[in-house]
Amino acid sequence: MQVSSALKAAGDSHPGLKRPVNEDRFHYDPARGIFIVIDGVGGQAAGEKAAETALTIVRSRLERETGAIEDRVREAIALANNEIHRLASLRPEWRGMACVLTIALVSDGDVVVGHVGDTRLYKLRGGGLEKLTRDHSPVGEREDAGELPERDAMQHPRRNEVYRDVGSEHHDPDDPQFIDIFRTPFEADSALLLCSDGLTDLVTGGAIGDIVRVFAGHPYEIVRALIDAANDAGGKDNVTVVYVEGPRFAQGEDTRDLRPRRLPVEPAPEETPGPRRWRLAALITLLLAVTAATAYLQRDRLRLPSFAGTTIVPPTQVTVRAGESIGEAILTARAGTEVIVEPGEYRERVRLRDGVRLVSRVPRAAAIRLPGGASETDAAVIATEIGSAALSGFRIVGDAATPLGTGVMIRNANVELSDIEITGAHVAAIEYTTGASGSVTAAHLHDNPGAAIIIRGGASPRIAHNLFVRNASSERAPGTLFVEADARPTLTANTFDGIRPESLVLPAGIDIKRDNYFVNPSDRPSTPPARGPGRGRR
Repeated sequence: MQVSSALKAAGDSHPGLKRPVNEDRFHYDPARGIFIVIDGVGGQAAGEKAAETALTIVRSRLERETGAIEDRVREAIALANNEIHRLASLRPEWRGMACVLTIALVSDGDVVVGHVGDTRLYKLRGGGLEKLTRDHSPVGEREDAGELPERDAMQHPRRNEVYRDVGSEHHDPDDPQFIDIFRTPFEADSALLLCSDGLTDLVTGGAIGDIVRVFAGHPYEIVRALIDAANDAGGKDNVTVVYVEGPRFAQGEDTRDLRPRRLPVEPAPEETPGPRRWRLAALITLLLAVTAATAYLQRDRLRLPSFAGTTIVPPTQVTVRAGESIGEAILTARAGTEVIVEPGEYRERVRLRDGVRLVSRVPRAAAIRLPGGASETDAAVIATEIGSAALSGFRIVGDAATPLGTGVMIRNANVELSDIEITGAHVAAIEYTTGASGSVTAAHLHDNPGAAIIIRGGASPRIAHNLFVRNASSERAPGTLFVEADARPTLTANTFDGIRPESLVLPAGIDIKRDNYFVNPSDRPSTPPARGPGRGRR
């Protein structure tokens, strides 16, 4: 499978304004061409568990590149379906849980799609927006057939019902009337948008297309603007967006419309726009006017303004090439900057900065090592006293030639860590101390003499979808996972390979076995049993 290294992608999820729990999950991996959106069904713990289970299993199968792509997609969805179905029989609170999902695999100029339910995939090209998936719902069928206008479908009382889902009954991969699988071209001047119904129930297709065109070339800005639009229109549900564009999408004349115009992001049909909504519209109008006036002087897009003030901040991307300094780029970056790091090895300490995203353009192809003279107590990446920052796609390495104390040290900071690999740390791969929060997802923490993760008192990170292998080999290590008594972490859908729950150092009250996976020769999961028929979505 060949995937273009020029794909640009982003994804994010928000619980919305009405729901206390986010049952959506997502994943994007432009290096492998894998993009996923999942919407949990069943309410609170059940829907969240179904979505977490599906994401873990689907990712695992898709990343194992054996067999035809269509077969991999079918197997991935069926495996997830049957595991959710099995788990639902174990606890009363999980009964009836399921999820709906959309998967897009990009390779060789095509996209292969696997779809069940009413999450959606759109394709954007030539100024147009095309819905590629069909909703497996009574209202969605009528809308797709042209019997219901989009606005009427958005207001319909049965719009949240589905007649297909992942998990409510046992399925084989080739069962008819289960998975929609198809292949379609994905041109270099195209873009794809995967989303949950938390977006499409509140924001029209026309408004979605307009937002994408305004911020083309800046995936993170597109994702943020779409989520903000859904929340400004009522935020009635969890909203999740994954966006990927080809290398020529933002440069094509047909997709770059810089004429000043008002962006038609409309409120929910039954609601009256509030003051926050009118402020957004006014700021967007001003934004587009400034964009048109500076189009020939600035070949970048403008960032959606913050609701906290009226300052318009241009989105900035700074590229760091092999031989250059990541630290210098961060030092000169302002809030809202995305520092893109090219493949290579970077020998330096990196200090994250408030509002700055640090991203390896090719996941795991940029490696950070400590410079010469470092000791086995030094940290390679540090985040202290900052509101928010992000680190994505890096390898952080220590070995006999280059000692490493801690891979990432976080104190009084909210940091999003994703798709990172850390090895060779003598103290800890990741350490959270007082006031630390944020999340670490899709990390591979392996072969660290010290702990994989240490969470000190007063820290409250979310640890989800990570793989732990061969850590805490040193006698000084407190354990693979060490959590102090007054820490408040969330630990879900992590895989501990060759590790038993009893070996983790955890305070009373944390049931690590409930929502995580422990892989040992003696306790691998058995074949999922069949169960009765499913039901519609709640």
